[in-house]
Amino acid sequence: MGLAAAKGLAEAGANVLIASRSPEKLAQAKAEIGKPVETRTLDIRNEKQVADFFAAVGPLDHVVVSAADAVWKPFLQAELKVVQDFFDSKFWGAYRVARYAAPHLSKDGSIVFFSGAASQRGTPGLVAGSAINAAIEALGRTLAVELAPIRVNTIAPGLIDTPVWGMLVTEEEKQAVFKQAAGKLPAGRVGRADEVGHAVRYLIENTYTTGSVLFVDGGYLQV
Repeated sequence: MGLAAAKGLAEAGANVLIASRSPEKLAQAKAEIGKPVETRTLDIRNEKQVADFFAAVGPLDHVVVSAADAVWKPFLQAELKVVQDFFDSKFWGAYRVARYAAPHLSKDGSIVFFSGAASQRGTPGLVAGSAINAAIEALGRTLAVELAPIRVNTIAPGLIDTPVWGMLVTEEEKQAVFKQAAGKLPAGRVGRADEVGHAVRYLIENTYTTGSVLFVDGGYLQV
């Protein structure tokens, strides 16, 4: 989803800088975007790296935080250390980025976080992600007030077909989940990464939207 956002923004003419802790993923992303983009390695779990990164980058207009690990296990089966690492990556990673990016953002700039529609519903196996997503949404609402006039918003995707599924389940299990979901969702299908990327661009461009959670979920919360 972060890649789709970067690609859409680059195609719209923005000067895009993408960061990842994986040089291989950065090279692949740069090739896939097909437009001039800057790349840098960064592990948002490391506070010093985050601080040094933004000090080196300097003035910015917008920051999008999409990096995170993922865990999908029942509550009593998920190892606590794994859940803590998930929290460190997705919540504290976003927190660190906002903390060290904010002093470098223009006054009409913005921060876009990623949560997930599961923040609003109890779903077996998603207890860690649901709690983290809800925390990120609360972070976004609060920072929208505290960092104003910098705008802060959160995107909450629903079921989106992205490579992250390969970290969670087998291909067969994924297809079963998607088929079942498609039969229930008002949209009649799972989402695409480019649809989430479009939502990122909206939140960057719409200067009267702040403190909001934008659900890109195919109607997930209505069923």
